[in-house]
Amino acid sequence: MSTIASLQTQVARIPLGAGRGGSGATEVALLLATVTDDEGAVGTGFTYALTGGIEGVHALTAGIVRERVTGTRLDHWPRTWQDVWARTHRLGKGIALPALSAVDIAVWDLRANRAGEPLYRFLGAHHDRVPIYGSGRATHAMSVDELVEGSRSYLAEGYDAVKLRVGARRAEEDLERVAAVRTALGDGVRIMVDCNERLDLPTALWLGRKLADLGVYWMEEPLGSDDIAGHAQLAERAGLPIAVGEHLHGRFEFANYLRAGAASVLQPDVPLVGGVTEWLRISAIAEPFGAVLAPHFLPELHVHLAAAVPNCPTVEHFPLIDDVLSETVEIAGGFATPPERPGHGIRWDRDALDRFRTDLPQE
Repeated sequence: MSTIASLQTQVARIPLGAGRGGSGATEVALLLATVTDDEGAVGTGFTYALTGGIEGVHALTAGIVRERVTGTRLDHWPRTWQDVWARTHRLGKGIALPALSAVDIAVWDLRANRAGEPLYRFLGAHHDRVPIYGSGRATHAMSVDELVEGSRSYLAEGYDAVKLRVGARRAEEDLERVAAVRTALGDGVRIMVDCNERLDLPTALWLGRKLADLGVYWMEEPLGSDDIAGHAQLAERAGLPIAVGEHLHGRFEFANYLRAGAASVLQPDVPLVGGVTEWLRISAIAEPFGAVLAPHFLPELHVHLAAAVPNCPTVEHFPLIDDVLSETVEIAGGFATPPERPGHGIRWDRDALDRFRTDLPQE
């Protein structure tokens, strides 16, 4: 069995222009990890930061993580993953797990490449395509007409579900904006609402009940991600499903939500939660609770994971890293289809990566 011969890293800072989505981020810092085995086979993985801190993730990846994974056998990867986790988790999951994620994704890409299988088939395909919803054409700064236009543009492209943002305006105004989109799109279109952790509990309860009356499919991140008890109250009293997960790290944090009955839609982000290895564990622990997964961002990667498990009914389309891709996910008739080439099949635009490159020490 081959061994990991090298791990190389590259950081690119990609401008997003006007703030996208609900976070207001104007830049994404991407850390690309390239793993090469002793027979010359290659896999790539990545993680990212929207609000700073990529330097810490890079230092950990180029230091301890590289030291522990170099020279290990590919078929020993589960024990290597555990070893890296054990040596880094005291540093904080928000640094350690993104670093481990980038390398884990690269290792799974390498293993699938060596097997000659697309990643979703290598993992054991449950589906050949996955429903996708539109998420990148709705911001707090948009007028109602712009929100309607953005949502209708998704429908014109074959989508039948869209996500809107609330929380930066008064709840009453946000409700009017969502209601206007519902009226414009009709009852046959699924609408989700993302609060980006901006609400307090009383406001979230009031708004959640009103959104439920509009047939909103889920209410995402209404409260801070540490407030499991508050989310549990909302799940019981608001009248619509609660979605969380883009700010959770690792299976233990998701398990705490499941045990508390605080969410029924989990949104793990593979480049942040611990990679493919941990994402599969989160899927497995969610299944006995009847919860579903709806991964955060990055459909080019997440379409593989969604197709590989039985409890992931949708993926999110959001153009976070399109500027460094030479090909984006295939979407037709409201479904995303994973590419059939070996590995995760992500095709990087190397010229763009070099253009946005930020040089940081390799060790």
